[in-house]
Amino acid sequence: MMPAMGKDLVPFTTSSSPYLQFAIEETLKGAGIPYAIRDYGGPPKAFATGRLLFQEYLVPANRLQEAKDVLCANGIVCDVSERLLRRAIDEIVKPLMQESDRDLSRLARFIEVNNKETVKALFEQVLREEGGQQLLEDLFFQINRLEDLACLRTLARVLGPHADAAFNGRLMEVLATGSIQARLALIEVLPELPSTRSRAEAIAHALRDPQLEIRDAGAEAVFALGKGNFGYDPEGPEEERESAIDDFLAMFG
Repeated sequence: MMPAMGKDLVPFTTSSSPYLQFAIEETLKGAGIPYAIRDYGGPPKAFATGRLLFQEYLVPANRLQEAKDVLCANGIVCDVSERLLRRAIDEIVKPLMQESDRDLSRLARFIEVNNKETVKALFEQVLREEGGQQLLEDLFFQINRLEDLACLRTLARVLGPHADAAFNGRLMEVLATGSIQARLALIEVLPELPSTRSRAEAIAHALRDPQLEIRDAGAEAVFALGKGNFGYDPEGPEEERESAIDDFLAMFG
């Protein structure tokens, strides 16, 4: 699928990740788009096998947009439009900053229809705006639905380093009184938040929930941290569950 280098080939994307390189190549092959690889910043080379630390991908000029579209559709590589971001800030975000009773539906729609790179870039830009953190927190607690998990994960990563007592308080309130769907969605993204005592207590709250479905989700969140399960069994006796929770919390002081 990789042709010899020719004048009709143009740079498409670069990657230093072997996993991403494999995904790019397999996706281009599946779409029938010819491509070549060269050492980024070095002399052009096409490779049938082997990996470079940093690779540049080239495709025929007349298939460049098709290559961009197919990779973006597969969630691999997407362009971020600075013009689109600026319009979103000016036309959606800034007007929301002026509203006391915010309707976040338009912002939610924007993040629903745009690619993950654009959504992440928007969140990071909003965070730099005055009042942006509060707006993102409001959005976080509005879109806590299972069908929005990809966006919720991204938002958790952006907000996590800035989480304060108010954010943690809202999180615990939803975990205590929210709908099952909202609680399950938030528990799912708890591992994306920084490793703090507050996050551990949020997970412990799920582990103590009277509903088995919530405890199951909490157990999965613990396992996702990569530290084992501390002997916790969602269906085990309460005394044994509590002992495991104590061991889990002991890691965080």
